[in-house]
Amino acid sequence: MKRENTNSVTGMRALFWPAVVKLLLGLVLFNLTGISTAEERKPYGKLDADFRSFYFVRDKQDLPTSEALTQALMLRYDSAYLNDIVGFNASFFGNLKLAAEDGKGSTGLLQDEADGSQESYAKLAESFVKFKLPMRSTLDLGRMELFTPLLNDPDFRATPTSSQGGIFKIAGERLSAYITGTDKGSGYTETTFNDYTDANGETFNIFAAGVTYKATDSLFLHTAFGRADNVMDQAYLNARYLWEIDGKPDVFLDAYHYSGRANGEGALEGVGADYRSSVSNIALRLSGERSILTLSYQTVNGDSYRLAWDGDEHDNTSYYSWQSVQRLNFDWADENSWQVRFDYDFDQYARGLHIMGRYISGDDISREDGLTGSEWERDIDFIYQPPGISNLTLRWRYAVVRSTETFDSDEHRLIANYTLKAF
Repeated sequence: MKRENTNSVTGMRALFWPAVVKLLLGLVLFNLTGISTAEERKPYGKLDADFRSFYFVRDKQDLPTSEALTQALMLRYDSAYLNDIVGFNASFFGNLKLAAEDGKGSTGLLQDEADGSQESYAKLAESFVKFKLPMRSTLDLGRMELFTPLLNDPDFRATPTSSQGGIFKIAGERLSAYITGTDKGSGYTETTFNDYTDANGETFNIFAAGVTYKATDSLFLHTAFGRADNVMDQAYLNARYLWEIDGKPDVFLDAYHYSGRANGEGALEGVGADYRSSVSNIALRLSGERSILTLSYQTVNGDSYRLAWDGDEHDNTSYYSWQSVQRLNFDWADENSWQVRFDYDFDQYARGLHIMGRYISGDDISREDGLTGSEWERDIDFIYQPPGISNLTLRWRYAVVRSTETFDSDEHRLIANYTLKAF
């Protein structure tokens, strides 16, 4: 039997847990100084420690199981603005392997090594300078998490991804705008920031700009455009409308449209120089006193849609749409899909318990072999916030996938999140 390599794990423990202990001791000493009120702490900015325990297991038909148990720490420092002009933010992400067998990788929680082992990681995920500018505008430059429809850093595993670049935002009463760009990315388990590379081996930058408009108190619009030179162009449109009955948001209509096309000879493999596709999604949400019913329909026109700019190598941009669920996105060529989702708040019976269930079915997929493909996913999500412990959330996510386009799977994710506000 192959012996597990534990050297890097031991080294990580030697750095990881002492840092946690020092942090906790520092919090105690900080509180003993008498600096405790929000007003007194404000000049120092704020420091949050997010602890995330994550168990992931995905049983795959005819393929090795992916499985791991980890403990993540995310330290986030958000400084106050010096003279109300300039500040600095920094974040440390570390994820410690607690249990993970060789040959059971591809969980997205740990680094997959060439010998089949899974290893811990740690990185300085964010470090950027932030500026307050005239006309209610801001500018952030450095390494950060981005949150725009065409350029974003998702948080679906132990720690989020992050990007190197900047974002300029200007906010009005009803009209707001932003411009963002990045030249390097760091995936979930990557410890460095890496260049985006096209099909010809050339590096490229990604830019996106968007406008949001609050037309009325009920109607909200968002449009954006993104470009990676010699690789791909993308456009985005979202419209939301909210009907309130007796002062409550009872009916919600949400529509999304993504479109993409190749832009030059550097288009990545799987996209191609003649790539062209669009995804349209519309959802209706009906809210009751304790329950929510959501119906969603999505259609793909053209090729299988490709949202991540470099094929998920270092950019992991994800959809802002209802059909992007626990595992699948239902975005294969010409695919049509529908979803039924039901949420229920069990506060009346078990305080802090929320349960969600959904079923998504897709068909009419155009395949290269001339046949028509189909797939479905069934998700159940239990979220529990224990009474009296406001910063603790326990979650169980269960997904079953059956598809002609990828492997079938049964998946469990057990997640415990706890946030400690240091100052």
